[in-house]
Amino acid sequence: MADKVGLSYLEKLVSKTVTVFKGGPHSRTGELLAVQSDYLVLKTEDQQVVYYPLTQLKSVIDNTKNSTVSIENLYTRLAAQETIIYPDTFQELVQSLQLGYVQVNGGGPSSSKGYLLDAKSEYIALTTEEKGLVFYRLDQIKSLSTTESDFSEVLPTIAFGGSDLFTDLLRSLLLQWTTVNHGPDKVEGILIEVNDEYSVLVKHKEVIYVPNDSINFVAQKVAVEEEENGENMDNTTQNIIQPEITQSNTQPVNSTPARTSARNSTIRRMLIENIMRNSTIGQ
Repeated sequence: MADKVGLSYLEKLVSKTVTVFKGGPHSRTGELLAVQSDYLVLKTEDQQVVYYPLTQLKSVIDNTKNSTVSIENLYTRLAAQETIIYPDTFQELVQSLQLGYVQVNGGGPSSSKGYLLDAKSEYIALTTEEKGLVFYRLDQIKSLSTTESDFSEVLPTIAFGGSDLFTDLLRSLLLQWTTVNHGPDKVEGILIEVNDEYSVLVKHKEVIYVPNDSINFVAQKVAVEEEENGENMDNTTQNIIQPEITQSNTQPVNSTPARTSARNSTIRRMLIENIMRNSTIGQ
């Protein structure tokens, strides 16, 4: 968006009434407060402040002529406002909102509300009431806004750490029930392999390959045994998975990467064979 339209054009719209995105769940109309190096700041008609990364914008429409607020009154109001200094980059902005309650994306299936646990260079981590622990690729976020918490209960504090790389995040979810992407692109299953190009999930008798570049959202399913036991995994499969999760947390000091890789490969092979065998028996 920055290359197509240019920051100079957007800067001319500051203090004017604009519509960001012509339509769809991410569209909002309001006052353009600021244009930073790679994002803009919009104050909507309901006084919500929304941050839009420029790389994800499709259109910005000047609605000043249709606004019920006159230009004279608009500039008078702006002059009375306190000057706010926004972070220069979108990543710095996200980091400044850490531990706050935010909404990622404006609406639709890709939207989530939760506490921003961490902001890495390639992704962010949120704890949500409905989806659990979720991760968004930073360069695929359409919009971000602060909002009031609507949680029915106070969520427990979750300590989150890890690599800045999104691929390393995916590897940390190996052998766990994982949801990838939203809407028609949504897939879920047990994540059994992650390499530099694609990730592999297994569900029932399906083996699903997903290019890593196409993954913009990941959710970690917590209660796999309770919710998916009868439908997706029998007790034997759970016995295969659970020891590996336990071992990864208490791995001996003398365990070598080669031995760990070989063990993981064996577990993945047994997992696929087990699921395929159960699917055949059920037919």
